[in-house]
Amino acid sequence: MAQPQEVLRGRELKRRRVALTGSTADKPVELHVAPDYLTALEFDSPVKRDAVVLSAPAGRLALFEVTSRTIVLKPAMDLGAGRSVELTVPFVDGAAPTRVVFSLVTDPSEVDAQVMVSRLPRTVEAIQGELDELRATCAAKDSELEALRARSVASGPSGMILAGLLGEERFRAIRTGVLGAGDGVMTKDAVTYFASGWGAVALRVRNTGSQPWVPTEARLSIVASGERINVLAVRMKEQQIRPGGTELVVVETGAPNWPEGATLRLELRDKEGARRLLIPRFTF
Repeated sequence: MAQPQEVLRGRELKRRRVALTGSTADKPVELHVAPDYLTALEFDSPVKRDAVVLSAPAGRLALFEVTSRTIVLKPAMDLGAGRSVELTVPFVDGAAPTRVVFSLVTDPSEVDAQVMVSRLPRTVEAIQGELDELRATCAAKDSELEALRARSVASGPSGMILAGLLGEERFRAIRTGVLGAGDGVMTKDAVTYFASGWGAVALRVRNTGSQPWVPTEARLSIVASGERINVLAVRMKEQQIRPGGTELVVVETGAPNWPEGATLRLELRDKEGARRLLIPRFTF
C-alpha cells in the first residue's frame, strides 16, 4: 500500500509494502523509478546477491548496489514511455516464493523511494531466525542500557555535540550532503564524527508532517556487507520535533568497526515504528 510523501522536483516520493505469495511469485511487481532519485528495496529474507539479474545494460543505472537484504538503485536516464526493465531477485533459502520479479518503469509524477518486501506465509525456520535475532538484540540493548545509565545528560560525544562543545575545527569531523526522506520527515546534510573510541552522526531533521515526531531508535549498517553497527544512543535537545520545525538529532555509536570513509545506511524510527526517516547511503 503506497503512502504519499513530500514532493521533490515535481515527483512524489512513496513508501510501499509488497507481500509475496507462491501464487504471485512470477507476476512482475511494478516499481516507479526516475533519474536523480534513489529507490531502496528492503527484504525480510536474505537474497542471492550473485544471482540478481537486471535485464538492461549496466549503463542504464547510475547506481546499483546489492547486499544480503537490500538493493539500492538509481536510473541514469528516463526509461521511456511504455518501456520497462526487469529485475529478478532470487532468495537464498529456496522456500516459496523462490524469487520476486520487479518491472522498473518511469512515472512522471511519482517515485517508489522505499519498498519493503515480505514473503507470505513465512516458514517456521524464518520465524525462528527472527526470534533468535530479536533475543540477541534485546541482550545487546540490556548491556547498552547499563552503560548509558552511568552517563550524565551532558556527557559522551552526543552531549558535547548538542551543547556546542564539539566543533568540526577541533576533531575529525566531516560535513556531507545527504538525501534522506520518510514519513513527513527529511534531512539534507549531516556531520559525521570519527574517533578511535566512538563515532557519531549529527543530522538536521525537518518535520514536514502535521504531527510532532520523536526519533527513539536508529538502525545503522554498512552498505557493502549489510552488517549492523551497534548504536548506543539517539539524542536531541528538545523533547520532540514540532510540525514545520527542524532539530539537531545525534546518533552515537561505540568504537567504529568500519573503515573510515565507508558507505553506511541509516534509518531513524519513532517508538511505534509508524514514521521513519531513511538515508540509503552516506559516507562515514
